[in-house]
Amino acid sequence: MVERPITIGIMGGSASGKTTFAAALVEQLTDYSPIILHQDSYFRDWSEYSAEEREKVITANHPDAVQWDVLISDIKKLRGLKTIETPALGTRAAQRGNDKQIIQPSRVVIVEGHLIFWNEQLRELIDLKIYLDVDAHERVLRRILRDVGRHGDLERVVSWYRRDVIPNFPVYTESCKQYADIIIPYMTANPVALQTVASGIRSMLNNPHS
Repeated sequence: MVERPITIGIMGGSASGKTTFAAALVEQLTDYSPIILHQDSYFRDWSEYSAEEREKVITANHPDAVQWDVLISDIKKLRGLKTIETPALGTRAAQRGNDKQIIQPSRVVIVEGHLIFWNEQLRELIDLKIYLDVDAHERVLRRILRDVGRHGDLERVVSWYRRDVIPNFPVYTESCKQYADIIIPYMTANPVALQTVASGIRSMLNNPHS
């Protein structure tokens, strides 16, 4: 009998280290060949709006930003040991022309994103929910350094943070801390927490009926 995969959810505010923690977890579990689904790869492309309208409604920190049906469908397929293809139509990743990938199922499916616990249907598919807790000042500094490095426009980065992050974070991200099974302080790398989580996942895989 083939056991279904274990699904791990990693959530936290923007620039809390979700991608870093997910990658480190993969390194701890290489013998299971984990796969990572990034919530940001399922951001909608807003193509139904004109360029002028898009500037008024576009968001990356409200649940409206995510193609939930597609993300949930892909996770269900992987849990059913079926392959998926990314990027999905209607996403920003597809709009940018990202290369198509065929993702094979794995015993460990990691989903990371700053909105993933908000969706109840998705929460029900996650076996272990992890929230990375980082001081707000540290996250802001990390994000500014990251985004200015990408866009080179500090004023634009600050304007976006004020418009989209500040009003949405407490409602759709921070409030979802209540759904976490584990809350990990992640101001700096936390190897003890990483190893503890990896050991717990191994236990879940080796004792699926416990």
